Parts: sequence; structure tokens; C-alpha cells
Amino acid sequence: FFCEMARFLSLCCVFASLVGVGALATQPRLSLSRRDISKLTTLGAAALALPPPSFASGGSTDLKTDRTVAMNKYLPRVKGGRDYWANQLPGQISGSDWTAIGVAVSVRPDPKDRRGQMKKYGPILGMVGPLELWASSFSRGAQRSPDTADMLAAVEEFKLAIELLDLATAEKVKDGGLFGFFGATKEPSASEREKNAKLALAKGSKALNDYLKVANGQLKAMGEPLLPLV
Repeated sequence: FFCEMARFLSLCCVFASLVGVGALATQPRLSLSRRDISKLTTLGAAALALPPPSFASGGSTDLKTDRTVAMNKYLPRVKGGRDYWANQLPGQISGSDWTAIGVAVSVRPDPKDRRGQMKKYGPILGMVGPLELWASSFSRGAQRSPDTADMLAAVEEFKLAIELLDLATAEKVKDGGLFGFFGATKEPSASEREKNAKLALAKGSKALNDYLKVANGQLKAMGEPLLPLV
């Protein structure tokens, strides 16, 4: 009897460890759904559903004019987010300033709005929509250009980096051990936070550089100043 019981407990532990591995693999997305960063999906849908300024809507027939309008509309947010990522985020990670990073990748009620209807996006999360919409401006009509496709692919990689940052700043994450099978949560350790944040920084920097290289090709053709890489 005791031998059979020991064998059963051993099988349970193996099964629980396998479940734990699966949970760890999906933790970033679980963490993201735990907080309000589901707004990423809304921003992405907006980029696909709404045409860029005057595109496919009977606006200007001058492609350069259309792209200039889009650049003036979206570039300031893209540049602001890029500057935050390159200049402030590394120091916040090395200083373990998880509160500041959490604000940068979240959406919160706008304190200036007394009705509580307006939302204020952090500088990192707030650049996702402009990144996608600006990328879409390099296509015309329903046909997606290669540059738009490459830029949107880079944005998808950037979103994964934001998910990792959200995981690094989370108060609680799903326990990847035996008790995680029962829905238990735990506070991430300092080493786990740092690991996820550094991985996010590397992944997000590559994604932004991939995006900016394509964007700079378009800016050069328009005679506009180029954006520095991260």
C-alpha cells in the first residue's frame, strides 16, 4: 500500500512540475491581463480599423502631403516614448524603481478629468498606438506596403517587451510551483523582477531599432531629420 501511495505522490509531483513550467511560459500574458494593459489590444485594433489621416477617405492625392500629416501627428509620441525608453528606463531598471516603470507601462485615470472618463497612458504604453498608426501611413488604400508590414511586426515584438516589463512590476504573479496549479500567487523576487526587466529592455530595444531603421528610410526620402536608434 505504501509503495503504491509513494508512486502516486511521485506522479503528482511530476505532473505539477510540468504544469508549473507551462505557467511560467505564459506568465507575461497572464500578468498583462491582470492589469489594465489590455488597452494594447484596443490600440492595435485601432491601427488596423482606422485609416491614417486622409488615406482611403477621399483626402489628399499627394502621397508626400499625406505622409507629412501622419508624421506630424504621430512622430512626437513616438519620439517621446523612444527617448524615455533609451534615456530613463535603463536607470530605472538598475535602480529597481519598479513603481516608475509600472506607471510607464500602464493606463490610469487622468487626474485632470473631473468626470473620470479620460485616461492617461504611461510614456511607454502610450507610444504603441502612434507606432502602429504611423506605420500604417506608409501604405495606401487596402494594400499593405512592405515597410508597413515590417514596422508592424516590430511593434508586435515591442508589445512582448512591454508584457515583460509589466511582469517585472507586478505585485503578484502566478506561482510556477506545485501550488500554482491551484491558482496560488506569489510576490516576484528581486532577481525575477530584474531578469524580466533586463530581458524586456533588450527585446524592446531591438524591436524599436528594427522599427526606426525602416522609419528612417522613409524620413530620409522625405528630406526629414532621422531618428536616433536606441
